[in-house]
Amino acid sequence: MMRLPARALERELAKLPDVEVASFASIGTGLARLDAFDWLAKIDELCAAHAPRVAVVALGANDRQPMWVEPGGLVQPGTPEWDAEYAARAGRAMDRLLAGGCEQIVWLQLPPMREPVVAEFARRLNAVVAAEAAARPQVVAHDFSALVADRRTGGYVERRMDPLTAAAIPVRDVDGIHLSPDGARLLAAALIEEYWK
Repeated sequence: MMRLPARALERELAKLPDVEVASFASIGTGLARLDAFDWLAKIDELCAAHAPRVAVVALGANDRQPMWVEPGGLVQPGTPEWDAEYAARAGRAMDRLLAGGCEQIVWLQLPPMREPVVAEFARRLNAVVAAEAAARPQVVAHDFSALVADRRTGGYVERRMDPLTAAAIPVRDVDGIHLSPDGARLLAAALIEEYWK
């Protein structure tokens, strides 16, 4: 979820004075499989290398899978046990970013998804992350769904009107999950307008 928005943010933030940008994205990773890619350790590494004051985070789109919890074993998505473990991991990620020098964290909520089962997972995960963010004054759970959702229903839509040209543009990838380049551009512009201007 972050690869294309990160590139768009880098391009636009580079135009602002006194703003240095560093980004990192790892395709197919998240907080559910820290054994496959340890985001918590990576956060520490990135903070040590870049000393960020603001972090924009997008995690969760790849996390609809079981998690290993000590000592209980596997917990399944859609269960209270999974929600509790994911909340703990998201909270640790937020705390590590704050300990690494971040004064503000913008944690992107998942947008509406095309497939109903994925859409329900996204709604549940967003609630878990929003609760963790609410416990930390420096963390914002940023809901950008209005940029890429159906204006009437708030649900998934593939195309939206470009506010600059009034042309219909694709805002979602063909997978029904990720953003398209145009969707990433809209998100980057909205983030800069809200948090950097």
